[in-house]
Amino acid sequence: MTERRLTSGRGGRATLADVAAYAGVSPSTVSRVVRNATPVSAELEQAVCEAIAVTGYVPNLAARQLVTTRSDTVGMVIAEDQRRVFGEPFFGALMHGVVETLTATRFHVVVVVARSAHDRVWLGHYVAGGHLDGVMLIAPPKGDPLAATLNRLGVPMVYAGRPFGVTGCTFVDIDNAGGAAQAVRHLYDIGRRRIAMVTGIPAMRSSTDRLRGYKKGLTSVGLAPNGDLVVASDYTESGGFAATQQLLSQGAPFDAVVAASDVVAAGVLRALKQAGRTVPGDVALIGFGDEGDAPARYDPPLTTVSQPTVEMGSQLARLTVNAIEGRDDRKSVIMPTQLVIRASA
Repeated sequence: MTERRLTSGRGGRATLADVAAYAGVSPSTVSRVVRNATPVSAELEQAVCEAIAVTGYVPNLAARQLVTTRSDTVGMVIAEDQRRVFGEPFFGALMHGVVETLTATRFHVVVVVARSAHDRVWLGHYVAGGHLDGVMLIAPPKGDPLAATLNRLGVPMVYAGRPFGVTGCTFVDIDNAGGAAQAVRHLYDIGRRRIAMVTGIPAMRSSTDRLRGYKKGLTSVGLAPNGDLVVASDYTESGGFAATQQLLSQGAPFDAVVAASDVVAAGVLRALKQAGRTVPGDVALIGFGDEGDAPARYDPPLTTVSQPTVEMGSQLARLTVNAIEGRDDRKSVIMPTQLVIRASA
């Protein structure tokens, strides 16, 4: 390797040639490392990365995009309120899986929270301008026009969550119905016979699938579904609290609750305690999610349906890259759940 030297590019800005000269490698080797293209040896990669750090080189992504018509960027588009996006563990765990997987590729991710009309207009212009090579659309609610807009723009797209009324698409989802049915069967096995459910947002596919699984679980153990034992929330703790207050006020007796998420379960637990009901003595409680360590720190620790959210994000990123690079086999993925038994049920 030649002696390292530091030169200056035009206007004092380091160039790719400066990096190559400092690292003692060819410009093509630097380009391969920067683009995360054809692999190079660990020694060469380390030398180039050190040279980039020393010279302060910044790749000219705009010029590169003009040549390749690629931005090497994928969008994680979430049609939700920002408070829910940044306050609910699901989104953080999903993002963890996406970023971890994309790190091994040339792609980067930008997160776009597109809830308002203004957000969606901006997103349409952004995609039309070629700034995103592909889109991961996170759990669009029923009737949301965002998916149709993105489809018209022709950008490769993969859904997180099976969408309503869309066929022939690629998606990654959780076995929501199977997980909810498993929760009901566990409650039945520990002697509960009046099993209620606090659902999520009715327009969300995960909520409707979990409600379907709840009803299927009841039928499988010989219990008849009772509409008086089902109340809707909005996937928030306050929503779970209000829904449980409604359930209590309706007067129909219940000895167990399946909550549509762990966040909802926190609200259910608070409402039950306020009403003087013990958990699990009077009412057994099961959540859905198990992201992070919060459910284990509930009082009592929460029994919950664990969903592999980080792995879901990883699969989402993998399928999106495949779609961008023409390896789209239209193979969707439904990931299994597992009941984690703790003290609440």
